Amino acid sequence: MYLFIVNPSSGNRQAVSLWKKVEKVLKEKKVYYDVLIGGSEAAVRDFVWNRLKEEKVRAVAAIGGSGTLNAILQDLVHTDTAAALLPAGSENDAARIFGLTNNPHLFVEKLLKEKPTKLDVLKVNNSFGLTVSGIGLDAFIAGRSSKAVLRKILKRAGAGGLSFRLGALLSSFYFKPFKSIVTIDGDKYVSDRTWMIACGNTSLYGGGLVICPYAHPIDGIADVTLIHSVKRSRLLFGLFPLLIRGEPIFRTGVTYKKGKNIMIETNHPVQVMIDGEQIGMTPAVIAIYEKAVNMIITAR
Repeated sequence: MYLFIVNPSSGNRQAVSLWKKVEKVLKEKKVYYDVLIGGSEAAVRDFVWNRLKEEKVRAVAAIGGSGTLNAILQDLVHTDTAAALLPAGSENDAARIFGLTNNPHLFVEKLLKEKPTKLDVLKVNNSFGLTVSGIGLDAFIAGRSSKAVLRKILKRAGAGGLSFRLGALLSSFYFKPFKSIVTIDGDKYVSDRTWMIACGNTSLYGGGLVICPYAHPIDGIADVTLIHSVKRSRLLFGLFPLLIRGEPIFRTGVTYKKGKNIMIETNHPVQVMIDGEQIGMTPAVIAIYEKAVNMIITAR
């Protein structure tokens, strides 16, 4: 059996159109499936959990964005059921990372035939994630851009990936840096002026920004990028342009580390996100779980 979760608001209702095409192929191939269209994260998790208890489910496929994939991921870690994603919209980081097709016919073919790949996942406090966890400015930007009218306009224009970049520039003018203690496998790194801390299972987030350039989802380790110490002007005009280029930044104020267990403490509560979804405030306890989820890579 296959389960499908469709986010009707994703990609200007592109997800609904994609689902109709997927459903047609499923019926032609006489595939046994069930579907949930719309609903809150709680409704999605309840649907997936109940069906997993009732049936043997080979895969749960999200048709939507990174948030939809993140919702189904929570109940698939350490199970035999695979995740899959048919991306809708223009800012899907998981689709970029794995080169996923947005062709519904090819997606179904791959979904039915491809063997799952075991991937690492991040656990951030009580939430799992596949891509990157951000703490500080990036989480603040993600929260603001998800509510912004401009983001909706850009998505309609097919340029949703620009919303994080524009949000970064605007938010950087008034976001206040914080003090942090980052403990990575027992080693402590202290900063009195921290802008953001990214912990990556994969390399990019925010619609294509490469924040953890050395991260790989099957190496059993988390990559940590700390942006700290620099003045606001240096952040805006020195580091962000390099970040947008997608290359490693070998400059003062950017530190790259690796580890399996990370603790992040701050002098006041700071926003935390995973896979672009806000999940709370610091402190944050982050761990990498090796080969913890199966994913069917429906590559182009």
